[in-house]
Amino acid sequence: MAEQINEEIMRAWPRDVVGRSLFRLAYVLALAGGVLMCAVGLMVVVSIVGRALFSKPIYGDFELVAMGTAISVFLFLPYCHLTKNNVIVDLFLARAPERLRTFFDSVGSLLFGVIAAVLTWRSVLGGIDMHEYNETSMILSIPVWIAFPFIVFSLGVLSICCLYTAMKDLRRVVQ
Repeated sequence: MAEQINEEIMRAWPRDVVGRSLFRLAYVLALAGGVLMCAVGLMVVVSIVGRALFSKPIYGDFELVAMGTAISVFLFLPYCHLTKNNVIVDLFLARAPERLRTFFDSVGSLLFGVIAAVLTWRSVLGGIDMHEYNETSMILSIPVWIAFPFIVFSLGVLSICCLYTAMKDLRRVVQ
């Protein structure tokens, strides 16, 4: 299993400096997302066991699950895109030539990058609003804005990764 993962990483490993740097950053973000997701899962188990055996669940556990899961999902996105592990429906291009598919992959990456950039911008504004209005969660009164820096950073990295893969795919089409 570990050898298979290492092979996948080496196949996806870019050859240029920018790509290697992006890949390292995306990999670290994905690892952080995995650690966070494991912590959330462990907390859920502790809460369920506490509720079942001692009638003492973790207070506000669903708020922590929601916030932790949201952050974790965004942390996974750059790595998922760089390794081309996004869900792709290629109904129309399944039998198309490789160059045509690569061209449309680059267009898709470019569009995804623009969408990620817009989401980054809007998340910045949303996080600022949450901070200014002191929005908190219902039970634990956790400030909601604390999730936004992680989300904004991940979306920013995703935007750059999308533009990088779009350029890389376009270069392959032109050659």
